[in-house]
Amino acid sequence: MQQAMLTCPHCNTQGEQTLTPFLDLGKHPKQKLAILTDSLFTLTCPSCKEQFSVLHELLVVDEQEHFALMLIPDTELGEVDGKVTGKEEVGEYTLRLVSSNASLKEKLLLLDNNLDDRVVELCKLYLSMNVKEKDVQLLFTDIQKEEQTLLFTVLDADSHVLGSIACEMELYTQLVETVKAFALRKGYFTKVDQMWAYQMIRNSAGR
Repeated sequence: MQQAMLTCPHCNTQGEQTLTPFLDLGKHPKQKLAILTDSLFTLTCPSCKEQFSVLHELLVVDEQEHFALMLIPDTELGEVDGKVTGKEEVGEYTLRLVSSNASLKEKLLLLDNNLDDRVVELCKLYLSMNVKEKDVQLLFTDIQKEEQTLLFTVLDADSHVLGSIACEMELYTQLVETVKAFALRKGYFTKVDQMWAYQMIRNSAGR
C-alpha cells in the first residue's frame, strides 16, 4: 500500500488516501474483480464522503501464470525496462505495458480466455479497415463460442461506444503463425496495441 495526499474533485478538500501500487493475482485472485469493476481506482473523500477515481501507476503480476502488467497512465512509451520493478524474476515473465485502465482490463480478459494479445492486435488492425469512423479504438469484449467469433467494442477518440464488431476465430488462427516473426525484447514491458501491430506489419513488409 502507498499513502498519497489527494484533492477531492467534489469539495476540493485535500486528504490522505491509500493507493495500491502492486498486486499479485496469484496470491489475491479476488483483486482481479477490483480492477475489472474499477473499484481499485475508486476512492472515498473522508470529508464529503463522495467517491472519485484516481488512475495511478500499478504493477499487476501473477507469479503462478508468469505474467506481469505495468500500468503507467497516459504514457507514450513503447517499452519499459523490467528492472524498474526490482524483481529479477520478472524478466522471465510475459511483460506488457498499458496506459489506461481499459487496456489493463482488456489484457486480463485476454489472459482469462487464453488468447495471445499480439494476435488479437493484428485482428484489430484488420477489423479497423472495415470501420467507417476514423481514430477508433477496438477493445476485446468476449468470445462467442457458438458463432466461433471474437467480439470487440468500438470506441471513438473520446472513448464513447460506437457499437461492436466481430471477427472469425479462423482469422485469429491464421495469424498465430504471423506473430512468431515479431520478436519482443526479453525483460522489457512492451506496449502491445494497434500501433505496435501496425509497426510490426510495416517492418516485416520492408524486410
